[in-house]
Amino acid sequence: MNVRVARGRRSERLVVDPEAAAVERAVAAVRALAATPGGLLVVCDFDGTLAPISPDPMAPTILPAARHALRRLARIARRRPDRLALAILSGRTALDVAGRVRVGGLTYLGDHGIQGGDLPVGVAAERLRVSHDPRLAEHHAVARRLGDEVERLLGGAAWLFVEPKGPSVAFHFRAADDVVAARARILAALDDAGAALPAALRGPRFRYTEGRRIVELRPEDAGAKGEAVARLLERHGSTAALVIGDDRSDTEAFAVVTRERDAGRLAASLLLGVHGAGETPPELLAAANVILPEPAASAVVLRALARALEAEDRAGR
Repeated sequence: MNVRVARGRRSERLVVDPEAAAVERAVAAVRALAATPGGLLVVCDFDGTLAPISPDPMAPTILPAARHALRRLARIARRRPDRLALAILSGRTALDVAGRVRVGGLTYLGDHGIQGGDLPVGVAAERLRVSHDPRLAEHHAVARRLGDEVERLLGGAAWLFVEPKGPSVAFHFRAADDVVAARARILAALDDAGAALPAALRGPRFRYTEGRRIVELRPEDAGAKGEAVARLLERHGSTAALVIGDDRSDTEAFAVVTRERDAGRLAASLLLGVHGAGETPPELLAAANVILPEPAASAVVLRALARALEAEDRAGR
């Protein structure tokens, strides 16, 4: 823990850096998690977790320290797949996030888990074979139509970024000067665009979800991050889990892990939230075991996990 002595004319006092203390708590917790026998599942969000948030939705890049830590962990997972499984679970498309992370040996899940695939070691991210939920095939054309129509209704606003994701579409307004007004305009345009759909496209049903300065239109029956994590736990037979995220959608993953631990199906878990200026959702603050101060702290935690598992390997030789 970082502690310094603040000296004044009348007294001396200890000043504790709360952000450094949070990182040290998280590192200690991840070392304890690594000591849990059995299979460990590690799931990380991308934006705001492995990469700093940017006003331009296409600008974020993974922190080099985070990529390095993931590569160390991927080597362990390749040697001992029964001990460690790694997944990136993002709201971006699977191909997009794989191209930003570029680490083989991971599972890349996009659009909050309704698309994705495994990227083998040595295979370029652009060659990731992505599977989509076949139940949502009819939503693709409608989502594309609604995205185009909202963009037209808003006159190609410079602050708006429309992100098509197959069966869903996201509307980013981080670059807006007035984010409250921008959000209201997007929601109104979505209502107008939906009302204008031709009869042939009115079958698939959608719902709104919201995150940090983003509105998403998603298939009504689409799963989210919680269901994606549940599938990963079942697939790998994991007995422990580490989940790191920064937004409202990540709390769904937190809830599933908490439920599985409370039911005795997980021996241990660690839920790490990442603070995002004044935008951290209260649900995340309430659900996380520790709140990290910034994405760089995620890299510190992943590096600590890699070191603990590498030490375990050396001890077992």
